Amino acid sequence: QIRVRVIEGRQLPGNNIKPVVKVHVCGQTHRTRIKRGNNPYFDEIFFYNVHMTPLELLDETVSIRVRKNGACSKGCWMHIALSGCFTMMFRNIPVSCLSVFPGHAVMRKWLLLSDPEDTNSGAKGYMKVSMFVLGTGDEPPV
Repeated sequence: QIRVRVIEGRQLPGNNIKPVVKVHVCGQTHRTRIKRGNNPYFDEIFFYNVHMTPLELLDETVSIRVRKNGACSKGCWMHIALSGCFTMMFRNIPVSCLSVFPGHAVMRKWLLLSDPEDTNSGAKGYMKVSMFVLGTGDEPPV
């Protein structure tokens, strides 16, 4: 099982925005409730039950996207660009990245948002998330 907790956003650009976060893991997608403002507090946990071998799971990615609902055209998503992980891909977080952290977890980390259409535009805000992978019999971190 992969669990992703979307905690909060900070410094999201725009006026009167209504951000929503979309998390895609192993072919499954969940969205947060729409919030208001540039510093939204979501505190939502998504559960992804996967039936794969650990080796298959290493090839999967966690995609986290933020959309300013109603503030831009459909499909206008800002993507997470996470640094400091050995096998990081732009826009997606490999599940294999979680294996290098204690307890196979990233807990309460601020991730940088960037515009996938304009990689030179700099930071577009931040999202605080927790992610972890649980195998059979594993206890989730507190």
